[in-house]
Amino acid sequence: MRRFLPLLALFFLALPAVANAQTPTDELARRIQEAEESFDFSVLMRGVAAARLLGEFGVAEELLGRATDALQQVDNAWVTEKLFFALASGGGVNGMQRAFRDALARIRMTPQQVASVINNFPELLIGGEYDEMILSFSEEHPDPDFRCPCLAEKAWVHRVAGRQHESRILWGELVAAWDRNPLEFPNPDAQANWQGQYARNLARAGRMADARAALEIAMAMPVSDDERPSVQRRWAQTYAEMGDVERAVELLESLVRSSTLVTVNTLATRYTWQPIRNHILFQEMLSRHR
Repeated sequence: MRRFLPLLALFFLALPAVANAQTPTDELARRIQEAEESFDFSVLMRGVAAARLLGEFGVAEELLGRATDALQQVDNAWVTEKLFFALASGGGVNGMQRAFRDALARIRMTPQQVASVINNFPELLIGGEYDEMILSFSEEHPDPDFRCPCLAEKAWVHRVAGRQHESRILWGELVAAWDRNPLEFPNPDAQANWQGQYARNLARAGRMADARAALEIAMAMPVSDDERPSVQRRWAQTYAEMGDVERAVELLESLVRSSTLVTVNTLATRYTWQPIRNHILFQEMLSRHR
């Protein structure tokens, strides 16, 4: 599996310092302590090597596991940024799909990891390239890589294919599961973001009255200035799902003027705006900012 050259460079640059048998024991111990308090890949790898040299193999194994998790997070961030770049730079759906194929050629991803990316970027489903794989997921699948309810991912497959009824049923199953086990976060921003997603998914399930009630709660929640653009985008998505173009445009207008994920190119491409994209108010907003 190919990894990124910058990460490899960091790893190999760290090797000479810890491979030298003359490295003082206290320095190796310091590197282990630093790694135990870090989530940085290169720092973790220095700690792994130091623990190995000291014969602390349990510590080395634990740090190596954390380094693997950190590397996976870097992979995910890299893939996400490639897709956002394709969107923001005007590459459109074709550009996004090319970027994702390039990512898959460089990083080995499990089917569930692929599905997770597609859930965030359903535009990748246009053309049906991943439909069969996603629809084969089930909680009882004999292959662990396919053992997943993946309700949102399946809902997107049906929606992009134009099967709105099947899509609403799956969104309904998802929000019903959330109703049974509402998520609670200690971080107010995370809670506000989730409440916005909950309202949006209620609308996608066709539960419009419930969606309006949930959105009213969401919009009254405290949210930091840093997180507000992301949360506000959730509110706009909910209004779009409910067909309230005026309120959706009102929320999007301030976002597209600022440095946020919402740009003219993303508004013109992202599937989440498909329900209102052809409305005159939405098209006028795009024209104002081109």
